Amino acid sequence: RYGHADMAALAEQLASSPAARKLVISDAVFSMDGDVADVPALLALCERHDALLLLDDAHGFGVLGPQGRGCLAHFGLAGEQASPRILYMATLGKAAGVAGAFVAGSEALVEWLLQKTRSYIFATAAPAMLASALQTSLQLIEQDEWRREQLQRLIARLQTGLAQGLQGSAWQLGVSSTAIQPLLIGPNDAALAVMQGLRERGLWVPAIRPPTVAEGTARLRIALSAAHTEADVDRLVQALTALAKSASA
Repeated sequence: RYGHADMAALAEQLASSPAARKLVISDAVFSMDGDVADVPALLALCERHDALLLLDDAHGFGVLGPQGRGCLAHFGLAGEQASPRILYMATLGKAAGVAGAFVAGSEALVEWLLQKTRSYIFATAAPAMLASALQTSLQLIEQDEWRREQLQRLIARLQTGLAQGLQGSAWQLGVSSTAIQPLLIGPNDAALAVMQGLRERGLWVPAIRPPTVAEGTARLRIALSAAHTEADVDRLVQALTALAKSASA
């Protein structure tokens, strides 16, 4: 393993590895921090060291890039610019709103998976109803740019509101341009107390604690969607502002 987004450490590990086959695995959007992986840098390292790159775009597919095509389109690495080194996977249970997942890649890589992955070979096929629902979801993802625009407006509104409301507080909103907005609280008990305070106000924002995140970085994992409204965001900002003042008193 290499440190979070530490390209230098990854480069060192790839250079020192004696393995004949190398595989780098990364989230495209990190699920607890909300930041986006430097996919071009990852791919460049894989090219240099003859490694494959597996990207899990669970939180980017449907949201990032033109027509919501995900992190590869976001970085201009789709279509004719696609690399045969990349295995791209994403869930269908988030932006697509159904269930299941998919893997995409070069013809050779996909054929190898079809022949070698026992969990796939012996799995039951997805129901036709699910496939039909997914077709509609994909059409909406492709066509409804307003949903992504709405999400970006809500993210900006949350960030602006908390920047003002949390002035002087030890709580810090992480640096993220995606729907995942982590509010770092610190101690586990403090994060749980804030979660409970929000719940009492009719707001559900889960507290994430070690070992899911590093010690001392317990946080609220705020997850926005295009289905939220500006009023929803304002209500959350007001509640967090009040709780921060109480915690500082």
